[in-house]
This record gives sequence, structure tokens and C-alpha cells, in this order.
Amino acid sequence: MSKADTPVGESGLRVNALERGLRLLMALRYDEGQKLSDLSRATGLDKATASRLLRSLAQYSFVLKDGSERYRLGPAIAVLERTGNATQGIAAVVQPTLDRLAADTGETASFFVRQGDLRLCIAVAFGNQAVSHLLKVGDTLLTERGASGRVIREFAAGRPFGDADLVQTSMGERDPELAAVACPVFDSRNKLLGALSLSGTCTRFSSPEHLLRLQRAVAAAATEIERLFVKPS
Repeated sequence: MSKADTPVGESGLRVNALERGLRLLMALRYDEGQKLSDLSRATGLDKATASRLLRSLAQYSFVLKDGSERYRLGPAIAVLERTGNATQGIAAVVQPTLDRLAADTGETASFFVRQGDLRLCIAVAFGNQAVSHLLKVGDTLLTERGASGRVIREFAAGRPFGDADLVQTSMGERDPELAAVACPVFDSRNKLLGALSLSGTCTRFSSPEHLLRLQRAVAAAATEIERLFVKPS
């Protein structure tokens, strides 16, 4: 078949849409979030076309829109990568919330995802306590002990029905001096994304007032992150 005989109807339109979608993804790859107008200028697409393609990309979680109307790369990018940095899409989304949570509570804020039989720390932020829980991105821990480990195990099947208590608390389970509170974070399909955690010393967490404050803070922050994974309308 000659070039002149090649059909350019529906298939040609699909190729053009794919190329434009890839241009949008490339424009987002190093950025912490861009407005629709920014993406329109960066890609040369008009706003209506860019908005339509972004909605399609968001439908499959390649793109997320946050509360400030900025678009970011979504967790589906991580699924495709499957490398040592396979969760960087999720990490980029949760990091601002972790930074604020650590600053507000003074404790170590972290986010864990399942990695086989372990839990993997993909993002962390430190508070201002002189004695704190030290974690590094890339640390792997067992799921048998600890609040975030319990979240990974108990909510692996997704968001539970009813009024289940989502916030988990551990005191000295993994280390005699270490305590934590954790809450699951679910995506728009109610699948478990990971465990959001606040951790510190058992001495501080033994204070009922401090513990309650941390439990409420981690639950509110989990809800905040989940809103970032809602598909834009």
C-alpha cells in the first residue's frame, strides 16, 4: 500500500492525540505542578485540547490535579517504570503533605508502600524533636510489626465498608522506644496506595493528649492526600 493509500481517518486522529498526550507528560516530568495555561504554552496546545487530553490521562492516573488547580504526574507513571524509583510518582504527590505534617506535629512523617512481603519508605519528612525516628527513603521494614505495617496488611484489599477504624497505633512493637500512628491512603478506586505514618518516641506518644492530636492529624492528612488522587471533572 502506498503512502497515499494509507488511511488517515480515525487512526490518524488517535496518533495525533497520543503524540499530544505525550507532549503533556513530557512537560510535567520535572515539574512540581503546572496550571493549564502553563501547559498550554509549554506544549503549543490550545487550552481546550490540553484540558481534554489531561482528563483522559487522569482517567488512567497518569496525571493528577491538586487543590490549587495544578497538574502533576500521577501514580500510573510509577507502575510503568518498575525500577528502583518506581514509586516516585506517588512520592512527589505526598511529599508536600509530609513536610507540613512533620512541621505541624514535630514528629517524623513518612509514607510506605507494599513491596512484596515488606513495606518500602518512599517519602519522609522530619519534625523538630531532639530525639526522633530516623528513616531514609528506600528503607524496607517488615509488615508484621508497627502501625504502618499493620495498615499495609489489614487494608491490602482496599477501603473497607462501614465505619472501620482506619487509624492504627503501635507502641514499642518494632523497637521498645519507638511508637507510631498510621492511616491508609486510598486512590479514587478505593485501592490502597500506601500507609501514611507519624512516628517518634514512646515517651511522647504515651501522652494521651499528644497521641490524640497525632491520630487526628494523620487521619486529616490522609484525606488531604486522597483528594489529590481524585480524577478531575
